[in-house]
Amino acid sequence: MSMQAREEILGRLKSARKNTPAARPAKPVLSEINLDKEQLLQRFTSELNAQTGAVYQAKDKEDAVRILSEIASAEGLKSILATSADIYGVDIRAFGSQNNISVSTVQDFSDRKAFRESAFAVDAGITSADFAVAETGTLGVIFYKDQPRLVSIAPPVHIAIVPVDNLYPVYENVIDQVFDNTDKIPSQFCFITGPSSTADIKGVHFKGMHGPVKIFVIFIMTGGMGHENSNGPG
Repeated sequence: MSMQAREEILGRLKSARKNTPAARPAKPVLSEINLDKEQLLQRFTSELNAQTGAVYQAKDKEDAVRILSEIASAEGLKSILATSADIYGVDIRAFGSQNNISVSTVQDFSDRKAFRESAFAVDAGITSADFAVAETGTLGVIFYKDQPRLVSIAPPVHIAIVPVDNLYPVYENVIDQVFDNTDKIPSQFCFITGPSSTADIKGVHFKGMHGPVKIFVIFIMTGGMGHENSNGPG
């Protein structure tokens, strides 16, 4: 292209009429925003059930131990790896002792290799969940040194414990909670919606290909729908 042709093209571009971009439409008000806590629980449960997950409501931390015992009996659990011995006030070791289940925690391992081998060998992993999203039945989990991601993805069964006050209507609520404070942005944050799924193999939809085959969520309801009952991440 000659210099003259180049200058002519650039001149046309510079003199072209500038179009004002159209204003962005207002964000629609999502129906989930107006749901009360009971309706949010129903929506979360319905959505996670559709993804083959199961949801329980524990009246308090003691009731959560009872529910854990029922899950363990139904699933035949004999060994569990937990992110902590105390998850939102739920005594995981007491649960294990009552049900003759071997319980280990992340803090029990000083060797990374041993921890990894245990994560893939146990029957289930128990973690806290920092958030729950009603619109899709999704868990939001912040991962850090004492709550490594492997506990929620290596065992065939994932059990998550979350206070009901950590249940939010939509994703935007959770994103605001996690990232508004720029001084405390986590290095790892993950949304989990039911067991992993894939259709890569001959187009056949399959659950649990790359992670747990089953997911159970236990909401701690202590103090009523609006009472704060969180001890922080597991």
